[in-house]
Amino acid sequence: MQIEVVFRNLTPSDPLKSYALKRFQKIERMVGDEEAKLLVTLSMENNRPKADLLLTGQNLNFAASEKNDDMYAAIDLCNDRIGQQLRKASERRSQINRDTMVDSLGNGDNA
Repeated sequence: MQIEVVFRNLTPSDPLKSYALKRFQKIERMVGDEEAKLLVTLSMENNRPKADLLLTGQNLNFAASEKNDDMYAAIDLCNDRIGQQLRKASERRSQINRDTMVDSLGNGDNA
């Protein structure tokens, strides 16, 4: 997975960039798609730090945005939000697969 960190209206900071890359390693493991791309935009909006995430790839299209008084907290909140979206999508896919299996096997009546 490719992770790109972009700074807008904010001075680029190596510690901030490395923190963001470190936090999104978990998302990278959850996705497991080499072709996926995560765009992280860190900005200042109305003098408040804001983090925006856009995760795209094959069968992937997730976004999260968080404002907080601390940029590190905004990154953490975005990370949590994307993680929740990925878990929910995974559960939805597994439920669909289970339903498909039950339908294809039938209900067990031999009438």
